[in-house]
Amino acid sequence: MSKAAPGRRPDSAQGRSRSRALVAERALHASNTLLQALTEAQLEFIGGSDAHLLFDKLLTVLLELTESEYGFIGEVLRDAQGTPSLRSHALTHELRDLQTLFGRVLTTGEPLVANEPNPHAGGLPAGHPPLNALLGLPLKSGDELVGLVGIANRPGGYGPELIEFLQPFVATCCSIILGRRGREQQKHTEELLRQREEELQRHRDHLEELVQSRTESLLHTTVALEERQAQLLHSERMASLGQLVAGIAHEINNPLGYITSNLATLTQYLSVFTGLLKLHRELADGLGPELQGPRAELLERIRSLEQQEDLDYILGDVNELLSDSREGAHRVADIVQSLKAFVREDSKQPELVDVNKELATTLKVVWNQLKYRCEVKCDYAQVPPILGRPAQLNQVFTHLLLNAVQAIPERGVIHVTTLHEGDEVLVRISDTGHGMTPEVLSKIFSPFFTTKPPGKGAGLGLSISEGIITSHKGRIEVQSQFGQGSTFTVRLPVAKDL
Repeated sequence: MSKAAPGRRPDSAQGRSRSRALVAERALHASNTLLQALTEAQLEFIGGSDAHLLFDKLLTVLLELTESEYGFIGEVLRDAQGTPSLRSHALTHELRDLQTLFGRVLTTGEPLVANEPNPHAGGLPAGHPPLNALLGLPLKSGDELVGLVGIANRPGGYGPELIEFLQPFVATCCSIILGRRGREQQKHTEELLRQREEELQRHRDHLEELVQSRTESLLHTTVALEERQAQLLHSERMASLGQLVAGIAHEINNPLGYITSNLATLTQYLSVFTGLLKLHRELADGLGPELQGPRAELLERIRSLEQQEDLDYILGDVNELLSDSREGAHRVADIVQSLKAFVREDSKQPELVDVNKELATTLKVVWNQLKYRCEVKCDYAQVPPILGRPAQLNQVFTHLLLNAVQAIPERGVIHVTTLHEGDEVLVRISDTGHGMTPEVLSKIFSPFFTTKPPGKGAGLGLSISEGIITSHKGRIEVQSQFGQGSTFTVRLPVAKDL
């Protein structure tokens, strides 16, 4: 045997290479053909074509690509007891008794591959053509067997590669069957709807008469409900304000107390000044060329009084007292101003709001409710303005702060934080109170739900707060664990450029 020339492969190697290239080319052509057929079938089905015609076309393509003689595409039906049966949508007439041939696929839902001569020969009906190889593939949607694809008599039999190649075909057939069922169900539903519409139409005239007669009553009821809702909202806010009024009066009495005390002390000092000035006048009246006798005694009395009353201290203390008085007056004005801001009339129109400023205002108003039971820590970040209604936001902050302090059994901490995250301004109010169970947490925003004793709350605070924040295109989030406190986070959108 002669050797091949250097740099060239033997003829047998070249032949194998060409053979592999040919196999690859055929495989690519088969894949393209299958893909085109499946795509056309799906488009035609979407366009409303009959499923039986599509299955006939698909079965023809399947037989050509697999070089099989016989085949079918069928749907699995089940009776009331769940027993499966086959209904063929496309079938070569030579392939008969599908239940016998593919019964194992029906019962197991797994592929059937039989490459022995005359599979199921003992169970074939008389006159049935011989079967040299058989492949049955289930059409499944999840765990449900919706149909079968079967082919027979392929030269060389069937193997895993072919099963893998046919998976897109199987999926397409399954989707068409499911789509066909959907269409049938839709038709059935439309027919039921048509029948019900006719029945409803028969009652419509009678109902219109009843509706007309009750419209006036419903209108009165609606107005009454709206009034009741407004009363509840007003009562809830008034209840909060009522709790605050006592605290505000107490806060006003404190600065007024030391203003009054300082003024009384200042009056005493002024009486000293008046006496001293009187003595000075007497001394001036009695002065002569020589300072003797009563005049010398008067001068001594003046000096004695200055020493006794410590005139230098009095003169120095007057300024401090006046400063304290001014501070007290300033506190009174600050509290009153905060109260005015808190209870100011809602303008009904959104405006640019500084969240930090509104939080500070609210804290001043509710401070008397907080200071005896908790320490308040504020961590305000520099945040952009939001577009909202300040009076409503103050109402929300009041509810959250009062709920926080009421959740603290004896002494605790409330942490108020503001943040700027993306397009939102965040207000977090955390407490070290008793927290909430998952059951309570799931109901806190429900109207009239409260954990307080009867008469202590209407259960509308958080429900109203959620409605207010929702109207501001924001949301309230809550995190809580029983025994470890709660955190409410209010998210409000940043005001866009106007």
